[in-house]
Amino acid sequence: MKKHTLIRVLSLFALLFLALEAPAQTKFEEEVHYFSIIPAQPGGEGEKVQVLEFFWYACPHCYNLEPHINKWLEKKPDNVEFVRIPAMFKRADVVLHAKTFYALTLMGVEDELNAALFDEIHVRKNKLADSAQMEAFLAQKGVDIDAYRKAMKSFAVQTQSRRAEVLASRFDIRGVPAFVVDGKYRTSGLEGDLQMQAIDYLVDKVVTEKSLKKQ
Repeated sequence: MKKHTLIRVLSLFALLFLALEAPAQTKFEEEVHYFSIIPAQPGGEGEKVQVLEFFWYACPHCYNLEPHINKWLEKKPDNVEFVRIPAMFKRADVVLHAKTFYALTLMGVEDELNAALFDEIHVRKNKLADSAQMEAFLAQKGVDIDAYRKAMKSFAVQTQSRRAEVLASRFDIRGVPAFVVDGKYRTSGLEGDLQMQAIDYLVDKVVTEKSLKKQ
């Protein structure tokens, strides 16, 4: 085989190897990976892009996605505002979990207990399905139960819970985890990093749209 022919063959093999090794770029399509919200709702203020996550502590898909969300939050751009919204489906255990999220947030301890709540339900198989189970678990974690009960009955928690229900209806949230980007796009049903990539895609899309409006 001639020298230049051999070089061409080796070059083709090298290109083929690189093509196989390179990660495939996902093309995100509307009505497949995400949906437009009509009419669009208010999003982040100014240059901010708001990302809402609708979740439920007992949802296995929410639990599996948590490490990917935490990894994404570590490198989240400063212009992205991330807000968790608990599901408010018409079930007593779902409502209990939602109000507990808001009560613990009001008490300033939700961030430190978030992972523990997920693990208690999915690793230790304690569903925390009623107030007695929830209070026993929180007491073990050092939560002041009297303060928790007071927070659960507070005007702030009742108001936030109603708002969560209104937002879920407004954005047509029928399952979790689901994400709403700046009140304009909804994405859900994707696994792991692919879901986070879809969110990044929609954030970039919103930023581009905001820039075009200024022109």
